[in-house]
Amino acid sequence: MIQYIKGDLLSSNAEALVNTVNTVGVMGKGIALQFKNRFPQNYKIYKEACKQGTFHTGEVLVVREGDLLNQKIIINFPTKAHWKADSKYEYISTGLLALKKAIIENDIKSIAIPPLGCGNGGLDWERVKSMMEEALANVNCDIHIYSPNNEIKSLLQKENQVKEVKLTTARAMLLYLLFQYETSGEQSSLFVANKLAYFLQRSGEKLRLKFEAHHYGPYTVQLNHVLMHLNGVYLQGMEQNEAKPFESLWLNYDKYSEVEEYLKKNINFEQRQRIKDVLKLLQGFKSTFALELLATVDFVSNSNEEKTIESVQKSIASWSNRKANLFENKQIEIAYNHLKNHSENLFELQN
Repeated sequence: MIQYIKGDLLSSNAEALVNTVNTVGVMGKGIALQFKNRFPQNYKIYKEACKQGTFHTGEVLVVREGDLLNQKIIINFPTKAHWKADSKYEYISTGLLALKKAIIENDIKSIAIPPLGCGNGGLDWERVKSMMEEALANVNCDIHIYSPNNEIKSLLQKENQVKEVKLTTARAMLLYLLFQYETSGEQSSLFVANKLAYFLQRSGEKLRLKFEAHHYGPYTVQLNHVLMHLNGVYLQGMEQNEAKPFESLWLNYDKYSEVEEYLKKNINFEQRQRIKDVLKLLQGFKSTFALELLATVDFVSNSNEEKTIESVQKSIASWSNRKANLFENKQIEIAYNHLKNHSENLFELQN
């Protein structure tokens, strides 16, 4: 039996709750963000499935969370392939077949379902409603469908409008470097952002970031705050400031032209040259291994009074057991010479 309800789906007493998601592991807004906060174990399992590439549109991911006395069945339903894309009716159609199968196989007696793809996804509610009724009409389950209402619509609009992020020269330069970094097919992350910011500052840009010797090379916690500020508008992945170093940051490519235009109007020749310098320096050194190697060698070279290759190799070997085992002397020498060639022609490498 299908019933239409207005209100808060997360307050439902239904045995199962449907969570609308994408397939890249981001729960950054809307009802998905509320699910992420309420059901952390579900989020962990969902994110890992996305990371492994085992979760696709047209499928559902069933997770049981809670104890025997207070357990919820969470059914993750992908209405989007990527968080920045719109929902598609084909995802709803194939997903509903998978949802019906999950209800039957798990013997679910009651379920609460949101208006699939009709919030941030942009789908027409009347069309989706008909699809849901057709797919679920003969299922032996109490189905509570939460139809869109003005309160939910206002909340979604507020989520999209309330956060106004003001670009600054430093933010725009970092974002531009991240966009350019991804043109080679690499994926942005907190680790990558740290290394790009490090070399941007080393090129002479006064970012006022304090980098310290860290597990993966020079690192500053200050950058987390910068990325958190940009999160939700220019990128996704820093929700609740819990991203791990190599977890993906998803850039909002709809904002690329805005960032590019800001730089055209607000930076001088020297700053444009610094961006070019960093991009030129990183040619051939864009993998995470190469980035860590290059930044580590530069950090050590800039910290030592004696800047010989032998002293750099010795300092890296004593940095940590991990680095001693990770970087061979020949690799350190290649990075050392690469930095030396570029510093003589491009960088203002200052102590």
